[in-house]
Amino acid sequence: MFVGRQREIRTLEKQFDHTKPSLTVMYGRRRVGKSALLHQAIEGRKHIYFQATRITDGDSRMLLQRAIAQALGDHEVLRAHLDWEGIFRYLRDWVTINRAPLVLAIDEFPYLCEDNKALPSIVQKVWDEVVRAETPLKLVLCGSAVAFMEGLLYERNPLHGRQTCELDVEPLPFRDVAGFLPGWSAEDTLRAYGVFGGMPYYLTLCDPALDLAANVCHVVLEDGAPLRDEPMQLLQAELNAPARYAGILRAVADGLTERGEIMNRVMQKGEHSTSITPYVDRLEAMRLLRKMVSLDAAERARSTRYYLNDPFLAFYFRFVLPNVSALQSGHADAVWSGVISPRLDEYMGNQFEDICRGWLALYGQERLGMAARRVGKIWAADYDIDVAGQLLDDRTVAGECKWWKYPAGFNVLADLKRDAAHAKYYAGTEPVHVLFARSGFTPELRASVKDDPAVLLLTPDELVRPPE
Repeated sequence: MFVGRQREIRTLEKQFDHTKPSLTVMYGRRRVGKSALLHQAIEGRKHIYFQATRITDGDSRMLLQRAIAQALGDHEVLRAHLDWEGIFRYLRDWVTINRAPLVLAIDEFPYLCEDNKALPSIVQKVWDEVVRAETPLKLVLCGSAVAFMEGLLYERNPLHGRQTCELDVEPLPFRDVAGFLPGWSAEDTLRAYGVFGGMPYYLTLCDPALDLAANVCHVVLEDGAPLRDEPMQLLQAELNAPARYAGILRAVADGLTERGEIMNRVMQKGEHSTSITPYVDRLEAMRLLRKMVSLDAAERARSTRYYLNDPFLAFYFRFVLPNVSALQSGHADAVWSGVISPRLDEYMGNQFEDICRGWLALYGQERLGMAARRVGKIWAADYDIDVAGQLLDDRTVAGECKWWKYPAGFNVLADLKRDAAHAKYYAGTEPVHVLFARSGFTPELRASVKDDPAVLLLTPDELVRPPE
């Protein structure tokens, strides 16, 4: 089952449909669905898909030649030991002779470069020939090492300026989770997003016939569960000193969002705070950690806050890793019922804020009549505004998020209006006040704002399901 990614597919199809050569550099975190997206986009086209692995350069070339023979037909040239230039030129010549576009998709391109550092330069050399001849070869270089893939396009690197498309594949938005869990309520769909995030692989492991508790137990908590050690395996595969990185992630998951708080948690005796900076920077480059600055930072200096960039990481470091001993003893049900379930709504409070900011960024135009230019949050010593932003028509937005068991009433709107009045970001404007509430709103509040264009009330159903 393939869910979502319509924008990304349209982007790739535009590259493949063009009559001229195209070079697409595509990247994103592991498990984000890059390979599935590639397969979906090249389906029905003449293509070669090659999945690189960590093997020798010679073995990689041999396997690619076999993949070419399977896709295009055997040829005596492909039975020879070609170098990379020879392989790429063979494909260039095939396209020229057959007068037909061809897609070459190389997945996990960084693996090839580990054993051949010169490969980007070789690609650049042959690609310049392809461009000069206007040969309709469509090359896609894809990889999970985000920093490496982005670096391919830096000014000092050979492929700089050669790309016709740069595609950053991000996790699916919360609304697409409903496609994996048909029949679930909007509220439970948001809970599932709060646990598993927008990683397609994680969501495909869930059984929509079961409830959230059963899925979390089967997919994350039980012996042999496929995601039981997923985050730690990721850190161990990608990083040296994974324990230090895990310590930083756990500190943030525990609610320590300021740099000083994180340093105090993870620093060892006698260690200087600057020694932690490279670890934080690496986690940001891997898209595991993100920093946020108050949206009005231009008017007032603020410290940066750090957040985990993936709901599943937040869930894992908040609930799974601290209870790993109990889980290894076979107490998955007890961890769910005694630890996770009683605290899940508290945990969902922060996740719900992220979901609501995502709604404004991606879907706000549906209800506000205009897309957002900027989305973030604002904080000060005595107030926080959960959702803050500016629309393309210069209107501003101030939002409050409540993952409460009971309906939100007048007091929530009054508090939001008071905080927005104090924030310099809204000086000289009348923001649209948006309330997001898990359990809806009191009848009195609904009646009072029914005809007020400056107030918008949104429930999980309205967040998850597009308006008809």
